[in-house]
Amino acid sequence: MTIHRLRPRQERATRQAPADAPRAPRTAERGDAAPVAVPFAVTRISPEARRAAGRVLASGWVTGGPETERFEAELAAYVGARHAVAVSSCTAALELSLRALRLPAGAPVLVPALTFCGAVQAVLHAGLRPVPVDVDPRTGMPTPATVSRAARSCGCPRAMTALHYAGAPAPVEEYARAARLPLTHVVEDAAHALGTAVGDTPVGHLSRAACFSFYATKNLPIGEGGMVTTDDASLADRVRRARLHGMSADAWHRHQPGGSWRYTVEEAGLKANMTDVQAAVGRAQLRHFDHWQARRAALAARYTAALADVPGIVPLEPAAAGRHAHHLYVVRVLDAYGTSRDDLVDLLSRDGIGTSVHFVPPHHLPYFRDLLTAPPGGLPGTDVLFPQLLSLPLYPDLGEAAVDRVCGALAEHARGGGAAAGSAGTAGSAGTAASEVTGGGPGTVPAAADDRSADRPLPPPAPHPGLRTLVVGAGEAGRALARDLARTPAYGLRPVGFLDDDPDKHRAGRVGDLPVLGDLGAVRAAVLAHRVEAVVVAIPGLDPDRFRRVARAAEAAGASVRYLPSFIAALRRDVVGGDMCELDVRALIGRPEMHVVGPEARAVIAGRRVLVTGAGGSIGSELCHQVRAFGPSRLILLDHDESNLHRLQLELYGDALRGDDIVISDIRDRPRIDQVFRELRPEVVFHAAAHKHLPLLELHPCEGVKSNVRGTENLVRAAAATGTRRFVLISTDKAADPVSVLGATKRLAERVVGAAQDTAPAGTVFTAVRFGNVLGSRGSLLSVVAQQLGSGDPVTVTHPDVTRYFMTVEEAVGLVLEAARMARGGEVFVLDMNRPVRIVDLVREYARSVHVPDVDIRYTGLRPGEKLNETLFSADERHTPTAHPRILAAVPADHEVAFGPHLSGLYATAEDNDGDGVRRALAALLPGFPAAPSGLPSRAALTAPYPDDF
Repeated sequence: MTIHRLRPRQERATRQAPADAPRAPRTAERGDAAPVAVPFAVTRISPEARRAAGRVLASGWVTGGPETERFEAELAAYVGARHAVAVSSCTAALELSLRALRLPAGAPVLVPALTFCGAVQAVLHAGLRPVPVDVDPRTGMPTPATVSRAARSCGCPRAMTALHYAGAPAPVEEYARAARLPLTHVVEDAAHALGTAVGDTPVGHLSRAACFSFYATKNLPIGEGGMVTTDDASLADRVRRARLHGMSADAWHRHQPGGSWRYTVEEAGLKANMTDVQAAVGRAQLRHFDHWQARRAALAARYTAALADVPGIVPLEPAAAGRHAHHLYVVRVLDAYGTSRDDLVDLLSRDGIGTSVHFVPPHHLPYFRDLLTAPPGGLPGTDVLFPQLLSLPLYPDLGEAAVDRVCGALAEHARGGGAAAGSAGTAGSAGTAASEVTGGGPGTVPAAADDRSADRPLPPPAPHPGLRTLVVGAGEAGRALARDLARTPAYGLRPVGFLDDDPDKHRAGRVGDLPVLGDLGAVRAAVLAHRVEAVVVAIPGLDPDRFRRVARAAEAAGASVRYLPSFIAALRRDVVGGDMCELDVRALIGRPEMHVVGPEARAVIAGRRVLVTGAGGSIGSELCHQVRAFGPSRLILLDHDESNLHRLQLELYGDALRGDDIVISDIRDRPRIDQVFRELRPEVVFHAAAHKHLPLLELHPCEGVKSNVRGTENLVRAAAATGTRRFVLISTDKAADPVSVLGATKRLAERVVGAAQDTAPAGTVFTAVRFGNVLGSRGSLLSVVAQQLGSGDPVTVTHPDVTRYFMTVEEAVGLVLEAARMARGGEVFVLDMNRPVRIVDLVREYARSVHVPDVDIRYTGLRPGEKLNETLFSADERHTPTAHPRILAAVPADHEVAFGPHLSGLYATAEDNDGDGVRRALAALLPGFPAAPSGLPSRAALTAPYPDDF
């Protein structure tokens, strides 16, 4: 690949044609004996611009001044924006615009995976985290589907940049909807797009800010310089201050007569202002801009017509309707051409034809590899497109003969020469299927370039796109399931392909509308290659050992695993999407399910000894499944319930009693805990063991103290003594301003963990996470409701207005793993679960999803210790953002009651089994906790099942 240097255009002293009339270079005209160079780019500086620069130089005022202000006003009027701020470059414009959004440090920002490295640098320099968005190989730009996938991969983006690649209009509003972002958090990279319009709206005021470039090869060439246009006066003001070291906006006036030296600096800034010389050149060039744009459009149309019959040379397609600025003319060099892109660049260079490549994807560049947060499965569309990209010469001074010469050379170097066009040319230019398909048999996954397996093309998303789902089994059950999931976006799963062992299905390549991506042994490869987020096993009679292998492979690749009911249940009724109704979490929890954990969490687990307490419980066992997929050197399962441990080990490994990785122990037994830590030396501890049945702990508060507080302290002491690197406590939202024994004991457990950080050895981190109510855990609300509906009993609800925060098991475990990665010590992490959900609404929605339209609800009254509405934070806690957009950190108040000296008294009272004394001790430690129980619950409340759901 070669990138040819620019050739400045030489202006003649005398000219007959108008100054702005395009002229073909003499060397490219017909009749020349030996045609010479067709440079890739020629910089056009009009005579008016030269005179304007001279005028400014003669004035002696060459930095930012009156010419800059006039240029700002004229460009704002041209694009229809209310404000324009001139800066030193488009990269500076992007950085300043992102800074002006006032996002928290480390917030994720979506960026196109095919973009200039400077655009990614702008995100990093603004203190933010770039998240690449894959592109459609047909357009070179993202699709709403790839935007949605990237948004899910980082949890929730806080902003995005939208590039109008090559000057083509980008569907900015569709991107924003797919990312779940308002347009106020979208910044357009309009470096190529002065003159572009999306629909009828000129680029320049579609979003919060548009950032233009005036580099020497751009449509409005100045040499350097950029511009931010916006309709937001406050953003324009922030950019004006920040472009000059953060100084107040009129700081440049201080050296003028009557100017004041009194300026302020209230925030960080940089030196990024435009000079008056640049501005004067820009103002003069702008007068010729429309004529130059018309010339570019005519040359682009000539290219398109001439290349239609060249096999394997395919121009990029538009991504949205509107006006193309034709900054670049970009084609794809497909396999049907017969010569690789890089070889073609060299051949054209020997012909004297300059070309370039826009751009090298940032994730291919060493500096960015560890700084980008790529979605699971990578960026296959970008990786397919990059080796094909080629930009051809396009500028107003390019002659028609030069365009014909470029196209002739392309035809000459095609396989078989220009005469081979015909039908082959039609096939090559019609699309990518014929040129990109690679072979694959049973047990293989087609390459990402295969249109059958790369979402050919990526479909537009449903209004609420679901998790990308791989269906294991393409039989009747799998086909019916895939059909219903595709038709019903509310299930939250979007099928992208099948895995099946049947060779006939592999030979067919497709089953229904979906590709067959391999056999059951190709789970991991398919998940990674096709960005799969959920795997649904739709083979009801699948051998348990085979199911475990499929599940382990999916989890190891970062996908969650779901499965259909048993084979016997499937015989009793048609297998349809209704069997997956429990996956319709959006309607149940009032928000989309989040993919919380990122690939970086693997570094906390891989190769380390990991201990999980309460491993046999629903949260602990799910945590063990996901931790095991991240490759620990050893996974130690600790629980006091030997039956649960035995069951879990069978699930994980297919057999049980594997060495000393299974530990029967009560966390209340300090000598035993000390022994376990001394012998096994865990490096990472996830503490999920607890008493958590709220009504029973109200009756037996001493047991809550013994397990939840003293048990936690036993573990913390042992961890600190044996060099544990990371310790994560699983707490509950009931610990915020607790009124129940459960909440109080878990709040004290949080404080035990926080205090341990104050005296922890160097390198040891103690942290905690608070869960909401977890759907899908053993004894959770949904399991209780399902049992009552199935038996025909009324569904018991404590109060018609009671609300709770809900999360899925996958979100809960993802929160734990992300907290382990992000923790610096002493924090309490909380998942931002949006608004709480009324229990009555959840019950009715769940009943509707299982076809029980008229559910009978019986209200039992709040039990002692239960709140009408839970909160995520105590009234005197502050919460701060973290590097993860949907995870917050609780910061405790400075005036909390010192609790260390009082714990021994609390423990002694609990050992005496003095329930009233324990409540009084808890009230002394936690202001606001009731020292006396609130009274006995009603008989209905006592007999109603309690959802054990954190």
